[in-house]
Amino acid sequence: MTRLELCELRKTYRVRGRPPVDAVRGIGLTLRSGELLGLLGPSGCGKSTTLRMIAGLETVTGGDILIDGTSVVDRPAQRRNIGVAFENYALYPPLTVAENLAFGLRARRRAARGDVARRVAEIAERVDLTGILDAHPASLSSGQKQRVSLARALIREPDVLLLDEPLSHLDAAQRDTTRRELKRIQRDLGHTTILVTHDQEEALSLADRIAVMKDGVVQQLGTPYEIYDSPANVFVADFVGEPAINLLPGIVDGEGRARLSAAVHVALPVPVAEGHEVLVGIRPEDLRLTTGASDSTGTAGTLPARVRAHEPLLESGIATLALDGVERPLVVLTDPETRLTHNERVRVRPDTRLTHVFDAGTGKALR
Repeated sequence: MTRLELCELRKTYRVRGRPPVDAVRGIGLTLRSGELLGLLGPSGCGKSTTLRMIAGLETVTGGDILIDGTSVVDRPAQRRNIGVAFENYALYPPLTVAENLAFGLRARRRAARGDVARRVAEIAERVDLTGILDAHPASLSSGQKQRVSLARALIREPDVLLLDEPLSHLDAAQRDTTRRELKRIQRDLGHTTILVTHDQEEALSLADRIAVMKDGVVQQLGTPYEIYDSPANVFVADFVGEPAINLLPGIVDGEGRARLSAAVHVALPVPVAEGHEVLVGIRPEDLRLTTGASDSTGTAGTLPARVRAHEPLLESGIATLALDGVERPLVVLTDPETRLTHNERVRVRPDTRLTHVFDAGTGKALR
């Protein structure tokens, strides 16, 4: 069991004749032994650069990397005992699956011939590769190649396991199956693991905690529930969630509500000063839609709207509405039996307890 610490880790790229680029700007994280941390963010946010610095594949501009309290920044990659499963698999085409798994052990002379064969057989059984040990990479499916890449990282019994976009090349069915297998294997073996991904579903389903990154900075660190239910700022709220959160600009009135238009006022869950400009965040699943309601009866707390579009998706539906006087559309998750027509008048009721409020200027959540 291994503890990993990133201490104000920084990476700056410098190219002659161009201004320096700060890819990672002072990340500080501590992973508990056996924890799986998801580094989640869009392309270019610095998550893969962070992983490569941990692995020893990128030099560190500043800060430190500690494994069980010992700095490894000055150690070459081969002396860090870190396993990496790469996005592009990085398998050796001329070698069979068994030879790919054994290659690293033999190259480092870490085990006797008989021990290598035993460890190959053990990891192949655990990762479900027993039936294809004699096959070459060219004959494997994407899911099989991903399992070989993972097994090759695991066979060295690493202190830390790094997974770089491990499911990005798989189709939907393979992704679901491999994700479940990956979680089972990580739990069984107990490796301290970092998962780099841009896929929120992948991070939310696999990680014990998630670090959401943007522009080389961690925007929020927390459990999947904390990230989803209590986003620290507009970026986190907008990046995590499908369908995406509704973000509606408004001004706080004298009754503590956000005025989105002359006809639409939304109650806020926290006190905010009158006149403050805010963004009201409401997730599509936290809205309840009613049809055929009278404008004068039973409508307290509801918002008047008109249907722009409705997508029935069998298990649920997605309605896009136009709130009266509000430019931004409102997306609502509907029940599977709901049927809506274009331009139909409806009303929606937000769950005030689950409504988020952000400062319109800074984007930070108002707690």
